[in-house]
Amino acid sequence: CILFQYDDSLRDALEPIEDLVSQLLIPVSFLLVFRLGRAAIRFWDARAAMGRLVEGCRVLSSSAFVQCYMMKGYDDSFDENDIDAVEEDELADLFACWVCVLPVAVKNFLRPIAGEGKLKGSERRCADGQREAEIGSLLDAQDTIQILHSEKTIYAPILVLNQLRHLAYEISFADRRTTQRMEEEGDREHVNNSGGAVYRQLNDEIDALTGAWGAMERINSTPLPFAYVAHLRTFLMIYLALLHVETTAHFGWVSILPLFATSWGLLGIEAASVECERPFRWSSNHLPLGKMCIVVAKNVSQTLDDVKIGIRRRRRQRQQCRKNK
Repeated sequence: CILFQYDDSLRDALEPIEDLVSQLLIPVSFLLVFRLGRAAIRFWDARAAMGRLVEGCRVLSSSAFVQCYMMKGYDDSFDENDIDAVEEDELADLFACWVCVLPVAVKNFLRPIAGEGKLKGSERRCADGQREAEIGSLLDAQDTIQILHSEKTIYAPILVLNQLRHLAYEISFADRRTTQRMEEEGDREHVNNSGGAVYRQLNDEIDALTGAWGAMERINSTPLPFAYVAHLRTFLMIYLALLHVETTAHFGWVSILPLFATSWGLLGIEAASVECERPFRWSSNHLPLGKMCIVVAKNVSQTLDDVKIGIRRRRRQRQQCRKNK
């Protein structure tokens, strides 16, 4: 500003820059709008995938629990102390635990602790304790170690999904009493078809969970190409430098505040794009993956309790109707 104030020839020499700056405005605007638009789409796609994961956990747990308790609910000879009933209760509880662990495994996969591979001593124990506290008593010690501390920890969601598929198969063919009665009546085809249909339904829901995790992984691991980002930032800095020189030459000290506001706005668009581009990191601007885990755990717990209460209520109603007759 001092040079421009006392050197009219320098100010006159820089006047042609105004035409150049005005021509650069259009490509800079296009690049920034495209950058922010793509980042916003990625953020929304990530939120939609997270919503599908939560929805899939709700549907999968509800379908599995109903299958576990449905036959018992309509069987008047059901005894809660029967070994089959105890095994089915344990199977439903185990399935609920693994469904609750899935969002935790996905969160740890998408949002690893910074420098986790270089942690040693107390820092490593602190990080391991934090991860173990997230799982809590949902799994036994061996399964927890397999999820968190094995060499395949990075693929923990795959381990959880495989366990869910195994449990889904057991749930589909877990009703031994009904199966035995149908086999005695010679209705083997209906036994196979009913169990297969249930397993197909549960397996399709697990496939949907796998797809939701895959969409989140794709968004997290494929940012915009570095060449595009580097070109945009270089072009933006050149434009701002020329804009500052041209505006200061014309208006002097008065232009400092408007230039600051303009630079803050344009650079802020780029900063917002960086935040939205990777929506699974630790900043407050990113998606709350921890809240997702809490929501799934509460929903699964409520679903399990509701199914158990509903089955007991229907059994009491059927018994009361029989007594009235």
